[in-house]
Amino acid sequence: MKLRILSIDGGGTRGIIPATILSCIQDDYNKSPMELFDLFAGTSTGGIICIGLAAGLPPDKLVDLYLNKSKEIFFEPWLDELTPADEYVQAGYSNARLYEIMEDLVGEKTLGDLHNDAAFGGSGKRLMITTFDLAPDDASDRNKNYRPHVLHSSFMQCAKVKLKDLALMTSAGPTYFPIVQQRYVDGGVALNNPAMAAVTFAINKHKNGDGYLYEDGGKSKGLGLTTDDLQLFSLSTGTGNINRIDPSVVKKGNWGKIHWIKYLPDLLTESNMQSTMYYIKQILEDEQFHRVELFFNDPDAPAILKEKPVGMDAKEDVILKAMHQFAKDTYLKQRDKIAAFLNLEPVTSKVFHQV
Repeated sequence: MKLRILSIDGGGTRGIIPATILSCIQDDYNKSPMELFDLFAGTSTGGIICIGLAAGLPPDKLVDLYLNKSKEIFFEPWLDELTPADEYVQAGYSNARLYEIMEDLVGEKTLGDLHNDAAFGGSGKRLMITTFDLAPDDASDRNKNYRPHVLHSSFMQCAKVKLKDLALMTSAGPTYFPIVQQRYVDGGVALNNPAMAAVTFAINKHKNGDGYLYEDGGKSKGLGLTTDDLQLFSLSTGTGNINRIDPSVVKKGNWGKIHWIKYLPDLLTESNMQSTMYYIKQILEDEQFHRVELFFNDPDAPAILKEKPVGMDAKEDVILKAMHQFAKDTYLKQRDKIAAFLNLEPVTSKVFHQV
């Protein structure tokens, strides 16, 4: 029996894309993500989706979150709009409304509650969410440098972490939202695609981690599986497919800060995304993973998605609906491959998401 991993990238409101894919699968096959996957790994907006799924929310509820709540989450008071210089000295948005929305969705539930929930941890399900720690405080570790940090429903030391706090910790994108608890920022800083983190946890055989997994008396750091035991379903949040620097722009390449600053944010994010897929392809066979990737410069993509880069804080109704439709169209094209990969029965419903 393979460990079935669902991995969802970061990407702000572009999270409507993986949420829509999962909703389409459930509509067509009457199979919820909870029935299809064992390990839910998410970063940033992907983390929020995985948190919602683990808490028992259906995918269509999460689609509604993006369609109807994006303007509240990325709300900018009119006074701030008149003083754009503020973006240089403070975060672009408050995270207060996101916190309230997550509180409405998941209440006071903790990672420990998920582990003890008969419908989740009791059924062998696990949730892992990435963040980035600016100030690690493990007294036993001489390395105090900032680093990726993974929180997990099967880690004993994470039991008291509330899901609503975790949602902020994983999605605190630098320049977008404030730093959380004076130390945590968006997991996408290092692990925007959390697939490799999930695979690493699954194959970790270390037994010297007192206080880690609930299993094995807290001695194990991972599940100790082999790569042959894994099946990975990876969902992107879309890309403009324009993250490159043309040689005509580079010219002689003697660049200073003023040249690099425009490219560094996307360069850092895209580099860890591409690195993750490189490693995944080296250790998993083709039949062991399927990635759904949407390219906004695709000829069949809605025209509005091609007009300009789709930002992580894109919240205009027309753009959200365009991403929603593009995700459904992409699902239709890949439906047979997705069904075969997830071992789903042939479509019997009348829900074909056609427009």
